[in-house]
Amino acid sequence: MSAVNASYTRAPDRNEMVRRLRSDTFDILVIGGGITGAWIARDAALRGLKVGLVERRDFASGTSSRSSRLVHGGLRYLRDRHISLVRESLRERGLLLQLAPHIVRPIPFLIPAYEGDHVGPLLLRLGLTGYDLLAGSRRIGWHRGVPTAQISREEPALRREGLRGGFRYFDAVTRDARLTLAVLLGAVEHGAAAANYVEAVSWETSAGRLAGVNCKDSITGGLFAVRAMVVVVAAGPWTDELRALNGDTPVLRPTKGIHIVVPRGRLRTKSVVAFFWEGRPYFAVPVDEHTYIGTTDTDWTGDPAGAVATAEDVAGVLAAANASFDADLTEADVTATWAGVRPLVAEEGSPAPSDVSRDFEILEGPAGVYTVCGGKLTTGRSMAEAVVNRVAEKELGRLSVRPGKCRTHRVRLPGATAGFEGFRRQAVLDMRSGWGLAEDTARHLVDTYGTRYRAVLTRSHSDEKLLMPLGDGTRVIGEEAAYAAAAEMAVTLEDFMRRRSDLMIFGTGAHREVASTVAEVMGGVLGWDAARKKAEVDACVAEGQDMLSFRRPVAGSVAPGQ
Repeated sequence: MSAVNASYTRAPDRNEMVRRLRSDTFDILVIGGGITGAWIARDAALRGLKVGLVERRDFASGTSSRSSRLVHGGLRYLRDRHISLVRESLRERGLLLQLAPHIVRPIPFLIPAYEGDHVGPLLLRLGLTGYDLLAGSRRIGWHRGVPTAQISREEPALRREGLRGGFRYFDAVTRDARLTLAVLLGAVEHGAAAANYVEAVSWETSAGRLAGVNCKDSITGGLFAVRAMVVVVAAGPWTDELRALNGDTPVLRPTKGIHIVVPRGRLRTKSVVAFFWEGRPYFAVPVDEHTYIGTTDTDWTGDPAGAVATAEDVAGVLAAANASFDADLTEADVTATWAGVRPLVAEEGSPAPSDVSRDFEILEGPAGVYTVCGGKLTTGRSMAEAVVNRVAEKELGRLSVRPGKCRTHRVRLPGATAGFEGFRRQAVLDMRSGWGLAEDTARHLVDTYGTRYRAVLTRSHSDEKLLMPLGDGTRVIGEEAAYAAAAEMAVTLEDFMRRRSDLMIFGTGAHREVASTVAEVMGGVLGWDAARKKAEVDACVAEGQDMLSFRRPVAGSVAPGQ
Protein backbone atom coordinates (compact mmCIF):
# COMPACT_ATOMS: atom_id res chain seq x y z
CA MET A 1 0.00 0.00 0.00
CA SER A 2 1.15 3.50 -0.69
CA ALA A 3 1.53 5.97 2.13
CA VAL A 4 -1.31 8.29 3.05
CA ASN A 5 -0.48 11.94 2.56
CA ALA A 6 -0.84 14.81 5.00
CA SER A 7 -4.29 15.85 3.81
CA TYR A 8 -5.71 14.22 6.94
CA THR A 9 -6.93 16.80 9.42
CA ARG A 10 -5.48 15.65 12.72
CA ALA A 11 -8.12 16.31 15.33
CA PRO A 12 -7.48 16.06 18.14
CA ASP A 13 -3.81 16.85 17.74
CA ARG A 14 -1.54 15.46 20.46
CA ASN A 15 0.98 18.29 20.08
CA GLU A 16 -1.80 20.81 20.66
CA MET A 17 -2.96 18.82 23.70
CA VAL A 18 0.54 18.94 25.19
CA ARG A 19 0.83 22.66 24.44
CA ARG A 20 -2.39 23.30 26.36
CA LEU A 21 -1.23 21.16 29.26
CA ARG A 22 1.95 23.22 29.43
CA SER A 23 0.29 26.64 29.23
CA ASP A 24 -3.17 26.45 30.80
CA THR A 25 -4.32 26.28 34.40
CA PHE A 26 -6.97 23.62 34.96
CA ASP A 27 -9.75 23.18 37.44
CA ILE A 28 -9.11 19.45 37.45
CA LEU A 29 -6.12 17.47 36.23
CA VAL A 30 -6.83 13.75 35.90
CA ILE A 31 -3.91 11.35 36.14
CA GLY A 32 -4.80 8.15 34.30
CA GLY A 33 -6.32 7.52 30.87
CA GLY A 34 -8.23 4.33 31.58
CA ILE A 35 -12.00 4.03 31.68
CA THR A 36 -12.37 5.77 35.05
CA GLY A 37 -10.08 8.68 34.22
CA ALA A 38 -11.76 9.11 30.83
CA TRP A 39 -15.22 9.26 32.41
CA ILE A 40 -14.01 11.76 35.05
CA ALA A 41 -12.60 14.03 32.33
CA ARG A 42 -15.81 13.79 30.30
CA ASP A 43 -18.06 14.39 33.29
CA ALA A 44 -16.10 17.44 34.46
CA ALA A 45 -15.85 18.89 30.94
CA LEU A 46 -19.60 18.50 30.39
CA ARG A 47 -20.16 20.47 33.61
CA GLY A 48 -18.17 23.39 32.23
CA LEU A 49 -14.92 22.83 34.13
CA LYS A 50 -11.48 23.23 32.59
CA VAL A 51 -10.03 19.73 32.47
CA GLY A 52 -6.64 18.23 31.70
CA LEU A 53 -5.69 14.55 31.58
CA VAL A 54 -2.33 12.80 31.34
CA GLU A 55 -1.65 9.11 30.71
CA ARG A 56 1.86 7.68 31.07
CA ARG A 57 1.34 5.15 28.28
CA ASP A 58 -1.44 4.93 25.72
CA PHE A 59 -5.07 5.49 26.63
CA ALA A 60 -6.62 2.27 27.95
CA SER A 61 -3.25 0.50 27.86
CA GLY A 62 -3.66 -0.85 31.40
CA THR A 63 -6.61 -2.71 32.85
CA SER A 64 -9.07 -0.99 30.51
CA SER A 65 -7.85 -2.95 27.50
CA ARG A 66 -7.30 -6.20 29.40
CA SER A 67 -10.71 -6.92 30.90
CA SER A 68 -13.23 -9.65 30.15
CA ARG A 69 -14.96 -7.14 27.84
CA LEU A 70 -18.27 -7.65 29.63
CA VAL A 71 -20.71 -4.89 30.56
CA HIS A 72 -22.68 -6.72 33.19
CA GLY A 73 -24.24 -6.57 36.60
CA GLY A 74 -22.07 -9.34 38.00
CA LEU A 75 -24.47 -12.17 38.67
CA ARG A 76 -22.03 -13.89 41.01
CA TYR A 77 -21.92 -10.84 43.31
CA LEU A 78 -25.45 -11.69 44.44
CA ARG A 79 -23.98 -14.75 46.14
CA ASP A 80 -21.94 -12.43 48.36
CA ARG A 81 -24.95 -10.14 48.95
CA HIS A 82 -23.40 -7.19 47.11
CA ILE A 83 -26.90 -6.09 46.14
CA SER A 84 -26.14 -2.40 45.74
CA LEU A 85 -23.16 -3.11 43.45
CA VAL A 86 -25.28 -5.37 41.23
CA ARG A 87 -28.12 -2.83 41.08
CA GLU A 88 -25.70 -0.02 40.18
CA SER A 89 -23.95 -2.17 37.56
CA LEU A 90 -27.25 -3.15 35.93
CA ARG A 91 -28.32 0.48 35.79
CA GLU A 92 -25.02 1.43 34.19
CA ARG A 93 -25.30 -1.47 31.74
CA GLY A 94 -28.66 -0.09 30.61
CA LEU A 95 -27.25 3.41 30.24
CA LEU A 96 -24.25 2.23 28.22
CA LEU A 97 -26.50 0.37 25.81
CA GLN A 98 -28.13 3.75 25.11
CA LEU A 99 -25.00 5.91 25.27
CA ALA A 100 -22.85 3.72 23.01
CA PRO A 101 -24.98 1.19 21.08
CA HIS A 102 -22.25 0.82 18.45
CA ILE A 103 -19.71 -0.37 21.04
CA VAL A 104 -21.87 -1.99 23.72
CA ARG A 105 -24.32 -4.64 22.56
CA PRO A 106 -26.64 -7.07 24.31
CA ILE A 107 -25.95 -10.78 23.93
CA PRO A 108 -27.52 -13.96 25.33
CA PHE A 109 -25.64 -15.84 28.02
CA LEU A 110 -26.12 -19.52 28.81
CA ILE A 111 -25.45 -21.18 32.16
CA PRO A 112 -25.48 -24.98 31.86
CA ALA A 113 -26.51 -26.93 34.97
CA TYR A 114 -24.86 -30.24 35.84
CA GLU A 115 -25.46 -32.91 38.41
CA GLY A 116 -23.44 -32.23 41.53
CA ASP A 117 -22.96 -28.51 40.84
CA HIS A 118 -22.23 -26.43 43.92
CA VAL A 119 -25.03 -24.06 42.90
CA GLY A 120 -28.16 -26.05 42.03
CA PRO A 121 -30.87 -25.15 39.49
CA LEU A 122 -33.25 -23.76 42.12
CA LEU A 123 -30.63 -21.39 43.53
CA LEU A 124 -29.64 -20.36 40.00
CA ARG A 125 -33.24 -19.56 39.12
CA LEU A 126 -33.68 -17.51 42.29
CA GLY A 127 -30.47 -15.60 41.56
CA LEU A 128 -31.46 -14.89 37.96
CA THR A 129 -34.91 -13.74 39.05
CA GLY A 130 -33.30 -11.28 41.45
CA TYR A 131 -30.90 -10.20 38.70
CA ASP A 132 -33.77 -9.41 36.33
CA LEU A 133 -35.74 -7.57 39.02
CA LEU A 134 -32.75 -5.45 40.05
CA ALA A 135 -32.37 -4.32 36.42
CA GLY A 136 -35.89 -2.86 36.56
CA SER A 137 -36.92 -0.94 33.46
CA ARG A 138 -33.41 -1.29 32.02
CA ARG A 139 -33.77 -5.05 31.83
CA ILE A 140 -32.66 -6.52 28.49
CA GLY A 141 -34.94 -9.53 28.78
CA TRP A 142 -36.23 -12.11 31.25
CA HIS A 143 -34.17 -15.20 31.93
CA ARG A 144 -35.69 -18.56 31.08
CA GLY A 145 -34.92 -22.21 31.57
CA VAL A 146 -33.48 -24.18 28.65
CA PRO A 147 -34.07 -27.95 28.50
CA THR A 148 -31.19 -30.36 28.06
CA ALA A 149 -32.13 -31.38 24.51
CA GLN A 150 -32.23 -27.76 23.34
CA ILE A 151 -28.86 -26.99 24.90
CA SER A 152 -27.35 -30.01 23.18
CA ARG A 153 -28.67 -28.78 19.83
CA GLU A 154 -27.66 -25.15 20.26
CA GLU A 155 -24.34 -25.69 22.04
CA PRO A 156 -23.08 -29.08 20.84
CA ALA A 157 -19.59 -28.40 22.15
CA LEU A 158 -20.79 -28.49 25.76
CA ARG A 159 -20.11 -31.62 27.76
CA ARG A 160 -23.31 -33.68 27.88
CA GLU A 161 -22.49 -36.04 30.73
CA GLY A 162 -24.56 -35.01 33.75
CA LEU A 163 -26.19 -32.06 31.93
CA ARG A 164 -29.49 -31.11 33.57
CA GLY A 165 -30.58 -28.24 31.36
CA GLY A 166 -29.65 -24.66 32.05
CA PHE A 167 -30.70 -21.03 31.91
CA ARG A 168 -30.59 -18.30 29.30
CA TYR A 169 -30.20 -14.71 30.48
CA PHE A 170 -28.93 -11.46 28.98
CA ASP A 171 -26.00 -9.16 29.56
CA ALA A 172 -23.77 -7.13 27.26
CA VAL A 173 -20.32 -7.24 25.71
CA THR A 174 -18.04 -4.44 24.54
CA ARG A 175 -14.62 -3.64 23.15
CA ASP A 176 -13.13 -2.18 26.28
CA ALA A 177 -10.36 -0.11 24.69
CA ARG A 178 -12.71 1.35 22.05
CA LEU A 179 -15.23 2.24 24.76
CA THR A 180 -12.52 4.00 26.76
CA LEU A 181 -11.33 5.84 23.67
CA ALA A 182 -14.87 6.98 22.82
CA VAL A 183 -15.32 8.39 26.33
CA LEU A 184 -11.94 10.13 26.15
CA LEU A 185 -12.57 11.62 22.71
CA GLY A 186 -15.96 12.77 23.96
CA ALA A 187 -14.19 14.59 26.80
CA VAL A 188 -11.80 16.26 24.33
CA GLU A 189 -14.69 17.36 22.13
CA HIS A 190 -16.15 19.16 25.16
CA GLY A 191 -12.92 21.04 25.83
CA ALA A 192 -10.65 18.70 27.81
CA ALA A 193 -6.92 18.63 27.03
CA ALA A 194 -5.80 14.99 27.10
CA ALA A 195 -2.45 13.54 26.10
CA ASN A 196 -1.10 10.02 26.11
CA TYR A 197 2.55 9.20 26.80
CA VAL A 198 2.76 11.97 29.40
CA GLU A 199 3.85 10.73 32.83
CA ALA A 200 3.21 12.43 36.18
CA VAL A 201 6.55 12.23 38.01
CA SER A 202 6.15 14.47 41.08
CA TRP A 203 3.88 16.94 42.85
CA GLU A 204 4.30 20.69 43.12
CA THR A 205 2.98 22.18 46.35
CA SER A 206 2.49 25.68 47.70
CA ALA A 207 1.48 26.61 51.26
CA GLY A 208 0.75 22.99 52.08
CA ARG A 209 -1.52 22.45 49.14
CA LEU A 210 -1.02 20.92 45.73
CA ALA A 211 -0.26 23.51 43.05
CA GLY A 212 0.55 21.32 40.06
CA VAL A 213 2.09 18.15 38.74
CA ASN A 214 5.51 17.80 37.13
CA CYS A 215 5.22 15.72 33.98
CA LYS A 216 7.46 14.12 31.40
CA ASP A 217 6.57 13.85 27.73
CA SER A 218 7.77 10.36 26.87
CA ILE A 219 7.75 11.15 23.13
CA THR A 220 10.04 14.18 23.25
CA GLY A 221 11.66 13.68 26.64
CA GLY A 222 10.56 17.18 27.66
CA LEU A 223 9.71 18.07 31.27
CA PHE A 224 6.99 20.54 32.19
CA ALA A 225 4.57 21.39 34.98
CA VAL A 226 0.79 21.24 34.68
CA ARG A 227 -0.97 23.72 36.94
CA ALA A 228 -4.31 22.70 38.43
CA MET A 229 -6.59 23.59 41.32
CA VAL A 230 -7.37 19.92 41.94
CA VAL A 231 -5.74 16.64 40.93
CA VAL A 232 -7.70 13.42 40.64
CA VAL A 233 -5.66 10.23 40.62
CA ALA A 234 -7.39 7.52 38.55
CA ALA A 235 -4.33 5.42 37.86
CA GLY A 236 -5.86 1.98 38.31
CA PRO A 237 -3.28 -0.58 39.48
CA TRP A 238 -0.60 2.15 39.54
CA THR A 239 -2.48 4.09 42.24
CA ASP A 240 -0.18 3.03 45.08
CA GLU A 241 2.87 4.02 43.02
CA LEU A 242 1.53 7.58 42.73
CA ARG A 243 0.49 7.67 46.38
CA ALA A 244 4.04 6.71 47.32
CA LEU A 245 5.29 9.98 45.77
CA ASN A 246 3.64 11.69 48.72
CA GLY A 247 4.57 9.07 51.31
CA ASP A 248 1.06 7.58 51.52
CA THR A 249 0.52 3.93 52.41
CA PRO A 250 -0.75 1.35 49.87
CA VAL A 251 -4.52 0.87 49.60
CA LEU A 252 -4.81 -1.71 46.83
CA ARG A 253 -4.91 -5.47 46.62
CA PRO A 254 -4.07 -6.03 42.95
CA THR A 255 -5.21 -9.28 41.36
CA LYS A 256 -4.33 -10.65 37.93
CA GLY A 257 -6.78 -12.03 35.42
CA ILE A 258 -5.85 -13.70 32.13
CA HIS A 259 -7.73 -14.73 28.98
CA ILE A 260 -6.82 -17.05 26.16
CA VAL A 261 -7.96 -16.89 22.53
CA VAL A 262 -8.59 -19.98 20.39
CA PRO A 263 -9.97 -20.39 16.85
CA ARG A 264 -13.73 -20.63 16.88
CA GLY A 265 -13.42 -23.82 14.89
CA ARG A 266 -11.83 -25.39 17.97
CA LEU A 267 -14.48 -24.10 20.38
CA ARG A 268 -17.68 -22.88 18.79
CA THR A 269 -20.47 -21.42 20.94
CA LYS A 270 -23.64 -19.67 19.89
CA SER A 271 -24.02 -17.68 23.11
CA VAL A 272 -21.62 -16.51 25.76
CA VAL A 273 -21.36 -19.61 27.93
CA ALA A 274 -20.89 -19.01 31.65
CA PHE A 275 -19.52 -22.09 33.37
CA PHE A 276 -17.92 -23.02 36.66
CA TRP A 277 -14.78 -24.99 37.42
CA GLU A 278 -13.39 -25.60 40.90
CA GLY A 279 -15.86 -23.05 42.24
CA ARG A 280 -14.75 -20.20 39.94
CA PRO A 281 -16.85 -18.69 37.15
CA TYR A 282 -15.49 -18.60 33.59
CA PHE A 283 -16.85 -17.28 30.30
CA ALA A 284 -16.41 -18.53 26.75
CA VAL A 285 -17.15 -15.57 24.47
CA PRO A 286 -17.50 -15.82 20.66
CA VAL A 287 -15.92 -13.03 18.59
CA ASP A 288 -16.13 -13.49 14.83
CA GLU A 289 -13.83 -16.44 14.03
CA HIS A 290 -12.39 -16.66 17.54
CA THR A 291 -13.48 -17.56 21.06
CA TYR A 292 -11.86 -16.15 24.15
CA ILE A 293 -12.00 -17.82 27.55
CA GLY A 294 -11.35 -16.43 31.03
CA THR A 295 -10.78 -15.28 33.56
CA THR A 296 -8.47 -16.12 36.45
CA ASP A 297 -8.14 -14.21 39.72
CA THR A 298 -4.79 -14.41 41.51
CA ASP A 299 -2.90 -11.97 43.71
CA TRP A 300 -0.31 -9.86 41.92
CA THR A 301 2.79 -8.03 43.09
CA GLY A 302 5.14 -5.93 41.00
CA ASP A 303 4.64 -3.61 38.05
CA PRO A 304 1.18 -4.16 36.51
CA ALA A 305 2.73 -3.60 33.08
CA GLY A 306 4.67 -6.83 33.56
CA ALA A 307 1.61 -9.06 33.96
CA VAL A 308 1.52 -11.86 31.40
CA ALA A 309 -0.26 -15.18 31.03
CA THR A 310 2.09 -17.83 32.40
CA ALA A 311 2.13 -21.50 31.46
CA GLU A 312 0.38 -22.26 34.75
CA ASP A 313 -2.31 -19.65 34.05
CA VAL A 314 -2.98 -20.99 30.57
CA ALA A 315 -3.03 -24.61 31.77
CA GLY A 316 -5.66 -23.68 34.34
CA VAL A 317 -7.96 -22.01 31.80
CA LEU A 318 -7.51 -24.90 29.36
CA ALA A 319 -8.36 -27.39 32.10
CA ALA A 320 -11.51 -25.41 32.96
CA ALA A 321 -12.59 -25.29 29.32
CA ASN A 322 -11.86 -28.97 28.67
CA ALA A 323 -13.81 -29.98 31.78
CA SER A 324 -16.89 -28.15 30.45
CA PHE A 325 -16.59 -28.64 26.68
CA ASP A 326 -15.77 -31.61 24.50
CA ALA A 327 -12.97 -29.65 22.87
CA ASP A 328 -9.68 -31.20 24.03
CA LEU A 329 -7.92 -27.84 23.73
CA THR A 330 -4.13 -27.69 24.08
CA GLU A 331 -1.51 -24.96 24.24
CA ALA A 332 -1.10 -25.30 20.49
CA ASP A 333 -4.67 -24.03 19.98
CA VAL A 334 -4.00 -20.75 21.81
CA THR A 335 -3.44 -17.95 19.29
CA ALA A 336 -3.21 -15.05 21.76
CA THR A 337 -3.51 -14.21 25.44
CA TRP A 338 -3.91 -11.10 27.52
CA ALA A 339 -3.38 -10.37 31.19
CA GLY A 340 -4.62 -7.46 33.25
CA VAL A 341 -4.34 -6.32 36.86
CA ARG A 342 -7.45 -5.31 38.77
CA PRO A 343 -7.01 -2.31 41.10
CA LEU A 344 -9.13 -3.74 43.94
CA VAL A 345 -9.36 -2.03 47.32
CA ALA A 346 -7.69 -4.07 50.07
CA GLU A 347 -10.04 -5.49 52.69
CA GLU A 348 -9.50 -6.73 56.23
CA GLY A 349 -9.47 -10.47 56.73
CA SER A 350 -7.61 -11.32 53.48
CA PRO A 351 -10.51 -12.88 51.57
CA ALA A 352 -9.80 -15.00 48.50
CA PRO A 353 -8.97 -12.85 45.45
CA SER A 354 -12.32 -13.65 43.79
CA ASP A 355 -14.16 -12.50 46.92
CA VAL A 356 -12.57 -9.05 47.15
CA SER A 357 -15.26 -6.41 46.58
CA ARG A 358 -15.51 -4.61 43.25
CA ASP A 359 -16.84 -1.49 44.99
CA PHE A 360 -14.83 1.71 44.77
CA GLU A 361 -13.56 4.31 47.24
CA ILE A 362 -12.67 7.99 46.97
CA LEU A 363 -9.72 9.01 49.13
CA GLU A 364 -8.85 12.62 50.00
CA GLY A 365 -5.41 14.06 50.66
CA PRO A 366 -3.01 15.64 50.58
CA ALA A 367 -4.87 18.92 50.16
CA GLY A 368 -6.11 19.27 46.62
CA VAL A 369 -5.67 15.58 45.71
CA TYR A 370 -8.47 13.04 45.32
CA THR A 371 -7.84 9.38 44.55
CA VAL A 372 -10.39 6.92 43.20
CA CYS A 373 -9.63 3.23 43.45
CA GLY A 374 -11.48 -0.03 42.93
CA GLY A 375 -14.58 -0.41 40.77
CA LYS A 376 -14.95 -2.06 37.39
CA LEU A 377 -15.43 -1.28 33.71
CA THR A 378 -19.22 -1.26 33.86
CA THR A 379 -19.44 1.31 36.66
CA GLY A 380 -16.85 3.77 35.37
CA ARG A 381 -19.45 6.43 34.57
CA SER A 382 -21.11 6.37 37.99
CA MET A 383 -17.73 6.32 39.72
CA ALA A 384 -16.78 9.46 37.80
CA GLU A 385 -20.04 11.15 38.75
CA ALA A 386 -19.32 10.50 42.43
CA VAL A 387 -15.77 11.83 42.10
CA VAL A 388 -16.75 15.06 40.34
CA ASN A 389 -19.62 15.56 42.81
CA ARG A 390 -17.10 15.28 45.67
CA VAL A 391 -14.71 17.76 44.05
CA ALA A 392 -17.54 20.20 43.32
CA GLU A 393 -18.67 19.99 46.94
CA LYS A 394 -15.25 20.31 48.56
CA GLU A 395 -13.46 22.66 46.14
CA LEU A 396 -16.18 24.96 44.87
CA GLY A 397 -14.39 28.15 45.91
CA ARG A 398 -11.26 27.19 44.00
CA LEU A 399 -12.89 26.24 40.69
CA SER A 400 -13.15 28.73 37.85
CA VAL A 401 -16.91 28.20 37.48
CA ARG A 402 -19.72 26.70 39.48
CA PRO A 403 -20.04 23.27 37.90
CA GLY A 404 -23.41 22.15 36.63
CA LYS A 405 -25.06 18.84 37.35
CA CYS A 406 -23.84 15.57 35.86
CA ARG A 407 -24.88 15.07 32.22
CA THR A 408 -22.99 11.93 31.26
CA HIS A 409 -26.06 9.74 31.76
CA ARG A 410 -27.86 11.41 28.85
CA VAL A 411 -25.20 12.70 26.43
CA ARG A 412 -24.33 9.96 23.97
CA LEU A 413 -20.75 9.06 23.17
CA PRO A 414 -19.17 9.96 19.80
CA GLY A 415 -20.59 7.79 17.04
CA ALA A 416 -23.80 6.92 18.89
CA THR A 417 -27.30 7.70 17.69
CA ALA A 418 -30.87 6.89 18.64
CA GLY A 419 -32.42 4.07 16.66
CA PHE A 420 -29.03 2.53 16.04
CA GLU A 421 -30.26 -0.72 14.45
CA GLY A 422 -32.07 1.18 11.70
CA PHE A 423 -29.09 3.45 11.19
CA ARG A 424 -26.84 0.39 11.04
CA ARG A 425 -28.85 -1.21 8.23
CA GLN A 426 -28.79 1.97 6.17
CA ALA A 427 -25.08 2.53 6.79
CA VAL A 428 -24.24 -0.96 5.57
CA LEU A 429 -26.20 -0.32 2.36
CA ASP A 430 -24.41 3.01 1.97
CA MET A 431 -20.96 1.45 2.30
CA ARG A 432 -21.77 -1.42 -0.03
CA SER A 433 -23.08 0.87 -2.78
CA GLY A 434 -20.82 3.88 -2.22
CA TRP A 435 -17.51 2.16 -1.51
CA GLY A 436 -18.08 -1.37 -2.74
CA LEU A 437 -17.30 -2.86 0.65
CA ALA A 438 -18.24 -6.40 1.58
CA GLU A 439 -21.18 -6.62 3.97
CA ASP A 440 -19.12 -8.00 6.87
CA THR A 441 -16.55 -5.20 6.47
CA ALA A 442 -19.31 -2.59 6.38
CA ARG A 443 -20.90 -4.04 9.52
CA HIS A 444 -17.55 -3.99 11.26
CA LEU A 445 -17.01 -0.31 10.43
CA VAL A 446 -20.40 0.86 11.65
CA ASP A 447 -20.08 -1.28 14.78
CA THR A 448 -16.71 0.34 15.48
CA TYR A 449 -17.26 3.98 14.53
CA GLY A 450 -21.04 4.32 14.50
CA THR A 451 -22.14 7.50 12.78
CA ARG A 452 -18.52 8.40 12.07
CA TYR A 453 -17.86 5.64 9.60
CA ARG A 454 -17.88 8.19 6.77
CA ALA A 455 -15.10 10.15 8.50
CA VAL A 456 -12.98 7.02 8.24
CA LEU A 457 -13.83 6.37 4.60
CA THR A 458 -14.04 9.85 3.10
CA ARG A 459 -10.67 11.13 4.29
CA SER A 460 -8.16 11.35 1.43
CA HIS A 461 -7.27 7.83 0.36
CA SER A 462 -5.28 7.69 -2.83
CA ASP A 463 -4.98 3.91 -2.78
CA GLU A 464 -8.02 1.64 -3.08
CA LYS A 465 -6.06 -1.08 -1.31
CA LEU A 466 -6.69 0.88 1.89
CA LEU A 467 -10.27 -0.39 1.66
CA MET A 468 -9.10 -4.01 1.76
CA PRO A 469 -8.91 -6.09 4.97
CA LEU A 470 -5.51 -6.09 6.66
CA GLY A 471 -4.87 -9.81 6.41
CA ASP A 472 -6.82 -13.03 6.22
CA GLY A 473 -9.63 -13.57 8.69
CA THR A 474 -10.00 -9.92 9.71
CA ARG A 475 -12.40 -7.17 8.69
CA VAL A 476 -10.09 -4.31 9.74
CA ILE A 477 -9.07 -2.20 6.74
CA GLY A 478 -6.11 0.06 6.05
CA GLU A 479 -8.16 3.25 6.24
CA GLU A 480 -8.70 2.54 9.95
CA ALA A 481 -4.97 2.67 10.61
CA ALA A 482 -4.72 6.04 8.88
CA TYR A 483 -7.73 7.32 10.81
CA ALA A 484 -6.29 6.16 14.13
CA ALA A 485 -3.09 8.10 13.46
CA ALA A 486 -4.92 11.17 12.19
CA ALA A 487 -7.91 11.48 14.50
CA GLU A 488 -7.54 9.09 17.45
CA MET A 489 -4.10 10.05 18.81
CA ALA A 490 -2.46 6.72 17.99
CA VAL A 491 1.26 7.32 18.45
CA THR A 492 2.73 3.84 17.98
CA LEU A 493 1.94 0.86 15.79
CA GLU A 494 0.83 -1.09 18.86
CA ASP A 495 -1.65 1.68 19.74
CA PHE A 496 -3.54 0.74 16.61
CA MET A 497 -2.89 -2.99 16.50
CA ARG A 498 -3.93 -3.67 20.08
CA ARG A 499 -6.30 -0.90 21.16
CA ARG A 500 -7.73 1.10 18.23
CA SER A 501 -8.31 -2.30 16.58
CA ASP A 502 -8.26 -5.94 17.71
CA LEU A 503 -5.75 -7.07 15.09
CA MET A 504 -3.18 -8.21 17.63
CA ILE A 505 -5.70 -10.21 19.65
CA PHE A 506 -8.19 -11.54 17.11
CA GLY A 507 -6.27 -11.22 13.87
CA THR A 508 -2.86 -11.17 12.29
CA GLY A 509 -1.51 -8.02 13.90
CA ALA A 510 1.60 -9.75 15.25
CA HIS A 511 2.60 -11.03 11.80
CA ARG A 512 5.49 -9.06 10.38
CA GLU A 513 3.92 -8.70 6.93
CA VAL A 514 0.70 -7.21 8.29
CA ALA A 515 2.58 -5.04 10.79
CA SER A 516 4.79 -3.70 7.98
CA THR A 517 1.74 -2.83 5.88
CA VAL A 518 0.13 -0.93 8.75
CA ALA A 519 3.42 0.84 9.56
CA GLU A 520 3.49 2.17 6.00
CA VAL A 521 -0.04 3.54 6.39
CA MET A 522 0.48 5.10 9.83
CA GLY A 523 3.95 6.31 8.91
CA GLY A 524 2.51 8.23 5.98
CA VAL A 525 0.32 10.19 8.40
CA LEU A 526 2.81 10.58 11.25
CA GLY A 527 5.93 11.17 9.15
CA TRP A 528 7.89 8.07 10.14
CA ASP A 529 11.14 7.39 8.31
CA ALA A 530 12.29 3.89 7.35
CA ALA A 531 14.14 3.35 10.64
CA ARG A 532 11.11 4.34 12.69
CA LYS A 533 8.84 2.05 10.68
CA LYS A 534 11.18 -0.89 11.24
CA ALA A 535 11.42 -0.16 14.96
CA GLU A 536 7.64 -0.01 15.25
CA VAL A 537 7.24 -3.31 13.40
CA ASP A 538 9.90 -5.01 15.54
CA ALA A 539 8.23 -3.80 18.74
CA CYS A 540 4.81 -4.93 17.58
CA VAL A 541 6.04 -8.40 16.60
CA ALA A 542 7.82 -8.71 19.95
CA GLU A 543 4.63 -7.77 21.78
CA GLY A 544 2.77 -10.45 19.85
CA GLN A 545 5.41 -12.98 20.85
CA ASP A 546 5.02 -11.96 24.50
CA MET A 547 1.36 -12.93 24.27
CA LEU A 548 2.58 -16.48 23.66
CA SER A 549 5.49 -16.38 26.10
CA PHE A 550 3.88 -19.15 28.15
CA ARG A 551 5.19 -21.55 25.48
CA ARG A 552 8.80 -20.60 26.10
CA PRO A 553 10.86 -23.08 28.13
CA VAL A 554 11.76 -21.94 31.63
CA ALA A 555 15.35 -20.75 31.87
CA GLY A 556 17.62 -23.58 32.93
CA SER A 557 15.15 -26.32 32.05
CA VAL A 558 16.25 -29.37 30.08
CA ALA A 559 14.37 -30.28 26.92
CA PRO A 560 12.89 -33.79 26.79
CA GLY A 561 15.38 -36.40 25.58
CA GLN A 562 18.45 -34.33 26.55
